[in-house]
This record gives sequence, C-alpha cells and structure tokens, in this order.
Amino acid sequence: MDSCMNNGSNVKFEKPSIIQALISGFNTIASRPGLMILPILLDLFLWFGPGWRVNEYFMPVVDGIRDLPLINAGVNSSAVESYISTWQELLKNLDLAITLRTFPIGVPSLLASKPAFTNPLGSSIIFDLKNISQIAVMWFLFLMVGSILGNLYYKNISQQVVAIDQEVGLKSFFRTFFQVILMPLLLILILLIIAIPFTILAALMTLLSPVIGEFFIFFAGLIILWILMPLIFTPHGIFLYKQNLLQAMITSINIVRMSMGQTAWFILLSFVLIQGMNYLWQLPSTNSWLLSFGIFGHAFMLTAVITASFYYFIDATKFAQSILNKNPKPAEIRS
Repeated sequence: MDSCMNNGSNVKFEKPSIIQALISGFNTIASRPGLMILPILLDLFLWFGPGWRVNEYFMPVVDGIRDLPLINAGVNSSAVESYISTWQELLKNLDLAITLRTFPIGVPSLLASKPAFTNPLGSSIIFDLKNISQIAVMWFLFLMVGSILGNLYYKNISQQVVAIDQEVGLKSFFRTFFQVILMPLLLILILLIIAIPFTILAALMTLLSPVIGEFFIFFAGLIILWILMPLIFTPHGIFLYKQNLLQAMITSINIVRMSMGQTAWFILLSFVLIQGMNYLWQLPSTNSWLLSFGIFGHAFMLTAVITASFYYFIDATKFAQSILNKNPKPAEIRS
C-alpha cells in the first residue's frame, strides 16, 4: 500500500466519489462479462446439482431441547416451541452445499438463500448425511472449494480494476488463498470475543421477555456491525496491495476512519442496491425457469458492486494519503 500512497505533499485529492465508483464498477462488468461466470456457475450447481441434507442427524438434537430441565419447568414454553419450530424448518430446507458460498471472501450466490432441492426438471438428487464424520468431511470440502473459487473471483476482479501488472502464478494464488482461509478464522475469534457477553445477556432477557430479548439482539447486532465495519476493505488490501491479513486490516481501518462519512454512504447505497434488486431476483420459485434471469441479474449486480468497491477503495486510499500529507507527523515537521 505504501507504494500506492506515496504521493507528494502538494498533491490534493478530492473525496472518493460514490457515484463514479459505481459507474466504473458497472462499466467494467459490462465490458468484461466473464467476471460473472463464477457466480452463475455456483448458482446453477446449487439449483440443479445434488443436495446434501443434514437434518437426519441434527433433528433429534433440536427435538431434545424440549427435554431440558429448564423447559420442563415451564419457563417460556411458547417461545421455546417457536424456537424449535424455526430450527426444524431451517434444517428441513438446509443444503450443506451452500457453504460453497464462503464469507467474507467468496463467490456471491442467489440460491444460497432460497429453499433447496427443487428445480424446473423436478427434485434434485439428495444425499442424506447421517453422522458427524460425513457432515464434517463434506463441510470441509465445500469450504475449501468455496475458498478457492472466492480467491479466483476476487483476484480476477482486482486484475481488471488496476492498470498495473500484477503478480500471477501459483505463488501469488497460494499467497492470497492463505489470507482468504485465515480471514474468517480471525473474524470468528473477534466475533466470539465481542458476542459472548451479548449472547449471555440476550438469552437471559429472552427468558424474561421475548420482546425485550428481540430488541436487545437487534441493538447488539448494530453495535457488532459498527465495530466490524472498519474491516470491510480488508480483502481489497489483500488483492490490490498484496498485503498480509493484518496489514490489510490495519489499512482498511485507517481508510474507513479517514473517510467515515463517504464510506458509510457507499456501504448503505451498495446495500440498498443489492437488497432491493434481490427482491426482484428472488421472486421466481426454484421450480420456474424464470429464476435463470434472477441468477444472471444477481451475478451482474453483485459483481458490479464488488468491482465498484475496489474503485472506491483506491480513491479512498488516495484521499487518506492526501490527509496524511497535509498533516505531517511532528518528527517530519522538525526535520
């Protein structure tokens, strides 16, 4: 990043333009539609490929909640029944293959959030995973394949955004792949540290009053999102500036801190675009051929917005460096 931000102190940069970044993102995808191939292929696999059920193993675990001592004591039994019913419905429609859509770096998928196991040709071939070893092996394989695809997806986008030649080959691929694997592990650790006290409080409040519990969970979620938001450009530092995970996280925090207002609006507008269009893409059912238009539209929209975020990140980096150049450190002033 240093080489990308090492500009003269007299150079001035305007604030990053949200609209220009989005226009650049959509123009890039319009001129290079091949960037949408991976999201489309992933959704087609989830639509027509085999399904991998896990409910046969986990359903008895969920049903066993009723036998817990606290439940037998009659504490909030209606809330518990609602909780059990929600999990039963989730497991009934859960396809383990959706873990091919890895987070936070991964290939976008429309079908990962829709009911599985049906398509216009009928029902999918279904494999029932009946023990924990089968589930663990398939889950690990899906995560590895998803991480490889996510690495390729983000790498292809970054290579289209920057004009300079980027390092290519297996060495470059495995360097970024290691960061892709490491990032969710570190984020999970951070989330655990943050979420454990909130989870304990939420459980206690839900037992006292489901309404208060839901309000607290919503409020806690907003706090956690606010804490994690400065890390949103971590993948960009990894793929654009060849940084390791910690360097990319620090870069992202600095960039967001120095352009908080613009970045918040960029995230909000991107979220509204994606979620607003998702309502349209998800209207057809999984047994309708019209869903193919949704898959294509979703791939175009998500890839364009992700590409726009790379353009925005570059401009935000320049803007942050211009602030640093205008406000040199005391050591630099004395020299």
